Amino acid sequence: MFFPTSTVVLTILAAVTTAAPTPSTLSQRAGEPVPKPIPNTCTTDYPFPPLGTTQGYIPTVSAKEALFYSSYYDLPSPNKTESAEFCLQQCYGYGYSTECKCAFWAENVEVPKDYYGGGPPRTACLFFNRTLEAADFEKATTGQATTPFAANIHC
Repeated sequence: MFFPTSTVVLTILAAVTTAAPTPSTLSQRAGEPVPKPIPNTCTTDYPFPPLGTTQGYIPTVSAKEALFYSSYYDLPSPNKTESAEFCLQQCYGYGYSTECKCAFWAENVEVPKDYYGGGPPRTACLFFNRTLEAADFEKATTGQATTPFAANIHC
């Protein structure tokens, strides 16, 4: 037999359970920077050449001198927009939220030999300690660095 208090408790429990936020399909890997939402007091800009992002782009050799963190994931990304935003928020969340100035994300990026011996193309999330400009990117080989995304963070 249900008592009025039991009904109230069950109603509240049902309301709270259905109102709980849905967890992201992305999960942080051990040792990765914690993603941190970029506050409204900061701005972002997108340094890709005016040709747009349908062409694959990769950072130039000179831009890679500012590279200080890289992570490579299995292909394909379940949600490209969410994955790129996750990378950008990890960039902002790195350290005291001032070290990372630009995040680059793309699929089909060749894994360099200095990253655990290298390997086949994967999804890349790269952090740079300076802002990047259009001149810091070059066209990638056809089929590589697909759906690229880069954003500078200004706080």
